[in-house]
Amino acid sequence: MPPARTPLDRETIVSTAVALADEGGAAALSMRKLARELGFEVMSLYNHVANKDELLTLMVDRVAAEIDEPLPDAEPLAAVRAIAVSTHEVLVRHPWAPELWQRQMPGPARTRRMDDLLRLLDDSGLAPDLAHHGFHAVTNHVLGYTLQELGMDLDEDDLDTKAEAFLSGLPTDEYPHMVAHVHQHLAGDTASSFELVLDLILDGLVRLDEAR
Repeated sequence: MPPARTPLDRETIVSTAVALADEGGAAALSMRKLARELGFEVMSLYNHVANKDELLTLMVDRVAAEIDEPLPDAEPLAAVRAIAVSTHEVLVRHPWAPELWQRQMPGPARTRRMDDLLRLLDDSGLAPDLAHHGFHAVTNHVLGYTLQELGMDLDEDDLDTKAEAFLSGLPTDEYPHMVAHVHQHLAGDTASSFELVLDLILDGLVRLDEAR
């Protein structure tokens, strides 16, 4: 007699779907493939999720649940920074998620982190309009930087090959600064600018507020 299967539930469906998307991307994920991975008929999934769109929303929220909560005793803008850094790290771990971040409606976990950011910006003492713009500046930076970073996800050999090919057609006397810039990257003199730009955003908000 075959062993009894573990009963199907939404938690299992979503966690399995996230694992499959991590492996092959969300575009390659189908309800049929997910059902086969779980060992059930595809119609069994629809007892727990309405359709693939709802599944994607649940998957994105599962990813959002991995974002670190702000420390209760942290200074507000330091907590904003920590949430932004954690969000970037989480999205890089799940490279299919950034593309869906704005397409799917926020679920409870993502809404909680968004509310935390808004509360912290308000608690920081920034003027209401700067807190409003600061929320969008920080979240847009996180998402935009991550999408660009993932879009340029090349191994070191590929990156070096592309850079050398680019330089070979670039006259140094005509584009000296561009050539120097590429060589900086090749020499490893520059690292990720994610946190640098994040700090510029937060420092800029404080300076604008103080200048009023």
